[in-house]
Amino acid sequence: MKNLLNSLMVFYLVATALNSQQVDASELSVEVSIPKIDSQPYHKPYVSIWLETRKRKGVHTLAFWHEQSDWFKDLRQWWRKIGQQKSPAYDQVTGATKKPGRYQVKITREAFAELALAPGEYFLNVEAVREEGGREFIRQKITLGSGERKTYQKSGKHELGNIVINVTP
Repeated sequence: MKNLLNSLMVFYLVATALNSQQVDASELSVEVSIPKIDSQPYHKPYVSIWLETRKRKGVHTLAFWHEQSDWFKDLRQWWRKIGQQKSPAYDQVTGATKKPGRYQVKITREAFAELALAPGEYFLNVEAVREEGGREFIRQKITLGSGERKTYQKSGKHELGNIVINVTP
C-alpha cells in the first residue's frame, strides 16, 4: 500500500511539473484579410494557418479553408509540414473557402491545454493559393506563454491582405 501511495505521489508531482510547462495563454487570435482581386474568372483562395516550432516542425493547423481535396498539395508549405500526414487534427478546423473580407480565427485556453504546447517561440504561418491566381506565404515568429500581451502585424502583397496576431495572457 505504501508503494502505491508513493507511486501516486510521484505521478502527481510529475504531472504537475509537466502541466506547469505548458503554454498558459488565454487566447490567440489571428485576423486574416483576403483582398478583392479583379480577375476573371475569380476563384476564392485556399488558405491554411498553422503553428510550427522554431525548428520548422508543424505543430497544429489552426484553420484550413478549402473546397476540393485534389488541390490541398498546392498549399505547398502547409502540405509538407502537416497536410500530407493525413492527420484528422485539421478536420476540426476545416471550412469552406472565403470570399474577400476579414476573418478571425481564435484559439482558446482550452484548445491550448489540448495542444500541450511548451512556452516559447513558435512561427505562425499563413499560406494562400488561388486557382488561376497567385500564391502567398507569410510567416511570423510569435512568443507563447510569456505572460505578456503581444500583437504582431504582417501584410500580404497580393493573395493576402493585413494579418494581425494577438496573444492575450
